[in-house]
Amino acid sequence: MRPDSPKPTLLEILTAFTIVGLTSIGGAAGPMRHVAVVQRRWITESELAELYGLGQALPGSVVVNVATMLGDHFAGPLGPLVAIAGLVIPSMLVSIAISGVALNLAAANSRFASAELGVTAALSGVFISNGLRVLAQLWSGSPDLKVAWRCTRVAIGALGIVLVIGLHVIVPIAMIVLVSLSILVDYALRNTAGAA
Repeated sequence: MRPDSPKPTLLEILTAFTIVGLTSIGGAAGPMRHVAVVQRRWITESELAELYGLGQALPGSVVVNVATMLGDHFAGPLGPLVAIAGLVIPSMLVSIAISGVALNLAAANSRFASAELGVTAALSGVFISNGLRVLAQLWSGSPDLKVAWRCTRVAIGALGIVLVIGLHVIVPIAMIVLVSLSILVDYALRNTAGAA
């Protein structure tokens, strides 16, 4: 964790994760990065990537796993409870309210039901934006690596998309394949660097 950043209080953890929960439309990776890395400067980009990797290996929601780990690190036993409460409760209340309004509007007029297409398009844009940002980080994260190694990293990321979306492989199996390939690439990279 960043040594130059003061340890957050329970109220700061609650506020930060409430912001993440209320701004997470189509996924929390972007808002989590903005709040924890850019705005609050609690952790670095690479530390967040490590937490996301660990959170994906654990059962349950990735962002809830990351919130639990961060809350525990910063505030002990109460930290995870406060982080999850901030992440889940406000956004759940907003979702319930919006669902109620949407159901009433759709029942009153069928044209309101077509608004779902607009929401779907917006969510697709969020997913594409997050994916491009991750690919850019994979490419530029280690500028000292040769182009072939950076292409390999990007290819492993693209393979994850193909496995899950294209071939409908379940996420745990896809994670095993991707982690195995990543370990092999890292091993080969270390051997190449050691021989040089």
